[in-house]
Amino acid sequence: MNLDAVLAGCSSNDNVVRKQAEQTITAAAKSPEILSQLMQRLQSAEQPQVRQLSGVLLRKHLRSHWRRLPASAHKQIQTALQQQLVQESVEPVRRAVAELIASIARLTVPNREWPGLLEWLHQLSAAASEHHRQAALQIFSSLTEVIGEHLQESFPVLQQVFLASLKDSSVEVRRTALEAVSAMMPWLDDEHHIALFKDLVPLTIQVTQHALQSGDEITAVLAFETFLDLLEVPASWVGAFFPALVKLSVETASNTQLELNTREQALQVVNWLAQFKPKQLTKQQLVKPILESLCKLCAEPDPEDHDQDDQLSASKFASQAIDTLALNLQNKWVFPHCLAFAKDAIQSGDSNVRAAACTVLVVVAEGCCDACTSHLSDVLQVVVRGLQDPEALVRGQAAFALGQLAEYCQPDINEHYKELLPGVFHVMHDPTPQVQQQACYALDAFCENLGPDELQGYLEALMAKLLEVVRTGNSETQYSALGAIASAANAAGTSFQPYVPAVYPVLQQYMEATDSSMLKRRCRATEAMGLMATAIGKQAVTPMVPHIMQAALKGMSIDDSELREYTHGLFGSIAAALKQDFQPYLATCVSAALASCNQDDGTFGEDADGGGLAASPGSVSLGEDSSEDEDDEDGDAAEHRMNVRTGVLDEKASASQVLGSYPEHTGALYAPHIEETLNMLIKMGNYFHCQVREQAYTSLPLLFTATHQAFPAQPSGEVSRQVQHIVDSALPLLLKAFDTDDDKEAVTAAVLGCGVILTGAGAQSCQKYMEAMATGSSMILNGGAPCQQIDSEEEDEQEAEAEDDDTYDEELLGAVAELLPIMATALGPQTYGAVFQQLVFQPLLKRFQPGQPDGVRSTMIGALAEVSSTLGPNTAQYVAKVLPILFRELRCEDGGNRRNAAFCAGVFCQHAPEQMQAQLGQLLQALHPLIQDSANPATRDNAAGAVGRMLSSMPLQLPLDHVLPVLLTALPLQEDFQEAGPVYGALCGLVTNAETAPKVANLVPQIVQALAEACITEEVSDDTKRHIGQTIAHLSQQYSAQMQPLLSALPPEQQTAIAAYAA
Repeated sequence: MNLDAVLAGCSSNDNVVRKQAEQTITAAAKSPEILSQLMQRLQSAEQPQVRQLSGVLLRKHLRSHWRRLPASAHKQIQTALQQQLVQESVEPVRRAVAELIASIARLTVPNREWPGLLEWLHQLSAAASEHHRQAALQIFSSLTEVIGEHLQESFPVLQQVFLASLKDSSVEVRRTALEAVSAMMPWLDDEHHIALFKDLVPLTIQVTQHALQSGDEITAVLAFETFLDLLEVPASWVGAFFPALVKLSVETASNTQLELNTREQALQVVNWLAQFKPKQLTKQQLVKPILESLCKLCAEPDPEDHDQDDQLSASKFASQAIDTLALNLQNKWVFPHCLAFAKDAIQSGDSNVRAAACTVLVVVAEGCCDACTSHLSDVLQVVVRGLQDPEALVRGQAAFALGQLAEYCQPDINEHYKELLPGVFHVMHDPTPQVQQQACYALDAFCENLGPDELQGYLEALMAKLLEVVRTGNSETQYSALGAIASAANAAGTSFQPYVPAVYPVLQQYMEATDSSMLKRRCRATEAMGLMATAIGKQAVTPMVPHIMQAALKGMSIDDSELREYTHGLFGSIAAALKQDFQPYLATCVSAALASCNQDDGTFGEDADGGGLAASPGSVSLGEDSSEDEDDEDGDAAEHRMNVRTGVLDEKASASQVLGSYPEHTGALYAPHIEETLNMLIKMGNYFHCQVREQAYTSLPLLFTATHQAFPAQPSGEVSRQVQHIVDSALPLLLKAFDTDDDKEAVTAAVLGCGVILTGAGAQSCQKYMEAMATGSSMILNGGAPCQQIDSEEEDEQEAEAEDDDTYDEELLGAVAELLPIMATALGPQTYGAVFQQLVFQPLLKRFQPGQPDGVRSTMIGALAEVSSTLGPNTAQYVAKVLPILFRELRCEDGGNRRNAAFCAGVFCQHAPEQMQAQLGQLLQALHPLIQDSANPATRDNAAGAVGRMLSSMPLQLPLDHVLPVLLTALPLQEDFQEAGPVYGALCGLVTNAETAPKVANLVPQIVQALAEACITEEVSDDTKRHIGQTIAHLSQQYSAQMQPLLSALPPEQQTAIAAYAA
């Protein structure tokens, strides 16, 4: 083999020649003789390209032969490379040699087989030649990336090297030093080592400042990347540098003379701090100056010929940073500054500033949704003014802001629909396509949450304009309009039927489009068709179903994951509309869903060389590609990469979802598909991505319910074999999620699923899982589940005690709150009483503390009340600890907290009257303002229920002449009809009890009126109505003369109802 010719061939522009040369090298590399030949070329070839290529090939093939070479050869190669690095004058060759040295060092340094290397590198880092200093740092950086743990004893030396290099006069040396510092940071896990590198932070700040002053933006970007690594060092002293880092970051981001990329990279420091050190930002009073700068940046005009979707702009990265702050800090730190800016900016004479006013509201709508809701009038004033602005830029951002507010400020914003929808309709006619698009988005978000009554007056005008846009608008506007049609249909329900003749052909046309440019709109039309089908109902949609299904099934054959995702959703909607009449399509649709779940997502796949894992087209890499020489010590193992096609993830999630929708809507008819669906859902429940797992967890209880319908329980109550199989397959997976799943939404679905299965199957069927269910619930209440851990924030103990509201997930805790009374009911008061005392009460008590969010406290108190209803007299032992908390919550500003506190207090009175007796006077005083609160009927109903329970359990201890008239003013119940039993039952008891009847005799006419009205109230249960009927019948027998006039004065329908229930 003529190696020189082969090396020349490797650099040829002729693909055939180059490929043949590469094949020749690969074949020759199987023999160790190639090493000496390549070393010779590396040392002596005249052409730099040959020397560089020789170094690269050595690095690639040396590892596979290294262990087979004698120690003398090792020494010879190491010495030769050190000499070559010093002698080499061409930078690309020098870098190749440095990388080769680093590659060999990774093999030898851990085993101490290259003595003197680190000392030599230290000396090289102080050499007169900047090229040598840079090469030393390159090798240090490369080594620490892979074998940093083996260099820890040399950290003091490296610290001195880095300090000196960051002060180096050479720009290239300083840049390489920054890269080396970043590589070192992950290995700092010892307090002594961490302390060594404290001085690097102020020095890096100086390097950055100098780079920015001298126009060296490359170094500045590297420095900001290094800061992100430095910030992750687990040391308290890092916080001392936050003010300087924030100041530098914000000043750089605000400097319009710099490249946009540099400015964005600077702002990543603020993003990182907001995500992982939010308390430090608030503690050091850094939020206000950050927001002042970011809000101003939102007003910076975009560059000319700017592409809104793809190109970087100051307003884009500034608004993203505000969004990060809003999502990670408490509302009180972010919202007041942003609202103040918006109110002032919307009055500016500069259209960019006015647009920024709306942009800021766009990005805080989600993270500051509570504050936006509380100040909705002020926020909407800005938005409405923006919708009327003469500039399209402002109108578009205002419409976008309204869409965000409609999405995140529910349900309060719906109260303003009369003043907002006309403004949106106005911009729907805007001549600017982008404004039209944003208006469609706002309508989409609004319609999604409005009811038929609110939408009715606007539906005709809305549909006329949307259909016009769908026919004539540009592609993006059509896409948004199709979404608005979908939401309008969903909101309007059967009121949408008059518009179906105009809408259906348009949607059908989009669903039959095959051009690739139309697929995105076809997806949206498919979604709209499904929502329309559900809205208009079975009778109206049935004639269209064959044509809809035909077009949809054709779409499943198109190789497009997004279209399949939306088509699964359509199938689920058709199933919801048709119920059991969906059976003819069931087998086909189930097979399609199973095929999507089995779809190759590109997670693992071989590369072109048959080794390693290659990315599929359109994939997103979840790990960095290694260099070609990064195989194992024998050189035989392939490099590994993990890649996932994101579209397939959404398709799998959608398919997993409909595998729950089909059994939910077809019930027992789903029996032939139960086993294959169960197997697939278990598989998806173990999938790596949380979105897919969540849908699997959600679908499993729906499959359980359908199985229960198909195979009912025995007369003895014992569940069928098929149902028990579902229980034994699903519950272990769902309970495993408590202990291992790191996604809160997925775990929430698992907790809710456990509740459904336990309710349906009963404690006997679930007996062997009850302990895990109880301990898992306790773990979540304690905040100890993996999904509740926030690994990224290292705070001291004092800060940890005052966690931010947003570290809680009320949905997860709410799911546990639902599960607790289900377990209590299933196990019974005695068995669950012991469980509750040992595992649940103390964690529950912690959730009642004032530092917890209002919603969490309310949910937990409601759960305690529900559990106490089952525990009965066993509740008495908890009254002393909980009652002070209930008195506090009865005064809470949040109506939900007052409601649940009243409910719980009533349950305590019902089941622990002896313990509550001494507190009756104080409790009545606390309930009095609630029972007179006509503005909050649900709260008043719960307060009435509490008084009703008090009257039933301790009537003689209460001042009836004062309590009963107040209670009667709160009737009839208006929202919470679960309180009907306690309230009306108490009234029945008072008039039939021999001891209390004389004391309430003067109020009997009002009592009879209240009871009679309850008899014609649809939401009141038949049991309660029968109790009322029997009570009035009893009174009529005993006091016929007095009762006859009272009953005769009642409206006929009430008399009829009383007579019916009395019978």
